This record gives sequence, structure tokens and C-alpha cells, in this order.
Amino acid sequence: MMITTSEPASTWHRYPLDRIHDAPSSATPNNVARLTDLIRYHHSLYQMEYRDRPNVLTRVLVCLYDLGASQAQLEKVYYTVQGNLQSLRSVHATIHQDNWQEHLGHSSAYGDYLMFFDGELVRLGLDTLVDTYFYQSSLSDSAGSQLQPLVHLAFGLEKRLPDIVTQSLAYLASTHLPVSELIEPLSEPLIGDRTTSSTSSAQSLETLLLDLVSADPRFDGKMEGDNTFHSAVKLLLKSKHDLLQTYMAEWVKLPFESSQQRLGSLTLLAIRFMSLGSQQSQEHDQVELDPFLGGGQLLQSALAIRTLTNHRPQYLDRFVNLQFVATLCTYVVQGRPKPSKSVPSGLTLSSNTWADCVAHIVESGDPKAILAIHSLIQARELNEQQCLDTAAILVRFSQNGSWIKGGIGQSSR
Repeated sequence: MMITTSEPASTWHRYPLDRIHDAPSSATPNNVARLTDLIRYHHSLYQMEYRDRPNVLTRVLVCLYDLGASQAQLEKVYYTVQGNLQSLRSVHATIHQDNWQEHLGHSSAYGDYLMFFDGELVRLGLDTLVDTYFYQSSLSDSAGSQLQPLVHLAFGLEKRLPDIVTQSLAYLASTHLPVSELIEPLSEPLIGDRTTSSTSSAQSLETLLLDLVSADPRFDGKMEGDNTFHSAVKLLLKSKHDLLQTYMAEWVKLPFESSQQRLGSLTLLAIRFMSLGSQQSQEHDQVELDPFLGGGQLLQSALAIRTLTNHRPQYLDRFVNLQFVATLCTYVVQGRPKPSKSVPSGLTLSSNTWADCVAHIVESGDPKAILAIHSLIQARELNEQQCLDTAAILVRFSQNGSWIKGGIGQSSR
């Protein structure tokens, strides 16, 4: 049995949060550890993602602990997130060691994969499970669902939560979108139909994406898919594979001294994308955020890759390339918004502190914004002011904003 609780199924969705919360003013290892009970309650109840809505329940609660949320704020977010989760489909236990790779990429197989990886966890133990089915398997080559499965996995490993790890592996398997041909090291990059020198035509990552990719007419047209981000990326990878390889070749030639520098540059660009994916509505004075650019997912995946490669540094090059592919695909699918010369005055605050920004975001109860500001705090060592300015945009959004799923960049093309 995968469910470890003996309480009636009808009570699982009403988990009493007072049992996992000691002091509302700060997070401690003890009260975070109590989340184990909640994880077990929900482990096999819900899908990890449904139509671009990932299950972030556990992650957002831990972030709220870190940010000093009160009991009332925890409950507000808990019931908001839980109410939007999709129930897990029936499990048929059709996946085993001999056929587990035959169902990769089938979203309907998440429950079967979860049962399989739960069993493998018992057989192998946590570390061997992750080595066998992630680092040394094709699951590490997946760009599915904007790398959110990697974020969930890094969270599970960092907190040593085995149930989160098996969820992550099932999430990776059921959203599998292989990009191994793109992220493998390139020996002789090709640009168009001709071999070029080892010097990139772009001198920085931002120039490559915000100038060259932004202006490239070969990316024109909206990637529809079946009206989800994941399906749009899948269509992009299939229809523009050669063009993506062209830009991958340019990426590997950029003048970085190390893979750590490359990851740092991608992390800073992810922060800039959070501003680039925002705009002020002219009619209603609202802040509109693109959830895939402005919601902080690329920043979360960059930070997750840092965690995952701290565990296994030999995989750094591959994961950094994977982050670039995810960044490139996100930028294209979301309409390649062009950076404005100045940020509208309504998107900035005259004065702000981290404490003020955190208080506003936590009180708003918006799960995406909570995860986003938590990531900005983790990344602020790279550029304190840029992170704080981006947090200020999230504050304005929390006061009067809306998510624009279709992509802010689409409106200008």
C-alpha cells in the first residue's frame, strides 16, 4: 500500500495544519520535519501537474515557514493550493523494471510511475534510486514542464524527503521530453549550413537571446500545441530542431571561463526574465505577469541545478546546457518579449526592503509569488539590487495583478 495513514480517506484533504506548525514567527527543522505527515497524507492523492498547474503544495508551505508565515497565512495558502489540485487517476501497476522506459512522456502514467518508484525506493534506498533512475538515466535529459520536476527533485533531496523524490521521478517520467541531442557537448558547432570559427556572433547570453533570437523571423508564429506550455515546447522542439541546434552552437561558444559562470549567467537572466515577463495594464492599472517568464520558474530550475550538481558535480555541463534549452524554449514559446528601455513607473516602488516585500507577498497568499520571492532571496547574492527590484514588481502584482498565460510577448507580434 502506498498510503501510510490509517485515517479515513475523506479526511485526507482536511489535514489539520496546527499539527505541523509550532511557532508562527520562524521556521525550525522540527516544524519543517512535521511536513512528513502531510506529505504522506497527500502522496498518492493528486497529480503532480495538470494543464500547466504543478502541485507545489509542500514546497510552498516550506517556503512560507522560511518566510515566517503565521498559522492563518499557512491555512489560507494550503486550502487555496489544495482546492486546485487534480485528483490522481486510478493506478494499474503496469510499470516494472523491464518496461519502465516504454511509457515515458505519458502524463496519464504518473500514478503508475509513482507506484513503481515507491517500490524501487524500498528495494534500492534513496541515493541508489536517484543515481539509477535520474543521474544515470534518460530522465536527466528531459526538458519537460519547464524543468519543474527538477525543482521538486532538488527540494526532496535537500530536505531528505523520500516521498518527494519518488514524486519527482514519476513527474519526470510522465512529462519526459528528451533533448539529449541538444545538450550533449558539441565538437564542431554548425551555424546554418556552414562551419564557423570558435567565436560566437554574440558576446553575451543576453545578446544571444534578447537580440538575435528576439529578431530571428524563423521563430515567428505561435506554438499552439494543445493549449499547454508543455505541448507548445514539444511542438517547438520538433518543428524547429535544427534552428535550436544553431543557437545551442552559439551558446557553447560564448566566452565563459567555467560552467559555474554559465549557470550564474543563466540565473541572472532568469531574474531579468521575471521583469521582462511583466507589464502594466493601461486600462486597469494592473500588473500583468507571464507565469512562465515572470513567475520565477526558470530561476527555480537554475537554483535546483545548483543543488543537483552539488550532489554530482560531474553532471554540471549537461544540466547547464539543459537550463539553456529550457530558457531558450520558454522565451520563444512565450512570444520573445523585447526588453523595454525603461520599466514603467508603476512597476517600481519608491523605497522598499526585503522585509516589506516578503510581508506583502506572504499576506497575498499567491503561491507562485511566494515561491518566486523565496527564490529571489536565495539568488540575491548574485545581484542584490536586481533581485530586490524584481521583488518590488511582485509586490505590485500582489496588490493588483493578474497572470497572463498566453505570454506577454505575443501581444507585440
